[in-house]
Amino acid sequence: DIICAVNIQHNCLDSQCMDIQQQPVHQERIETSRTKATVKHKSTPNFFLNVYSVHNYAHIQRVVPDTLR
Repeated sequence: DIICAVNIQHNCLDSQCMDIQQQPVHQERIETSRTKATVKHKSTPNFFLNVYSVHNYAHIQRVVPDTLR
């Protein structure tokens, strides 16, 4: 059963995501000749979870390990 939903953000700083790649810009589902720089994220377990701003803190606190508190 799903008890609550949480929002996590990838931690680029600790994951050292520094690779920049160029992605084509789409306009109305058509690829244009313009590009935009995007970060290529590394696959790591480093995420931010802001438990103090969510209404279901009690549920989240039960599953967060003591080492992360």
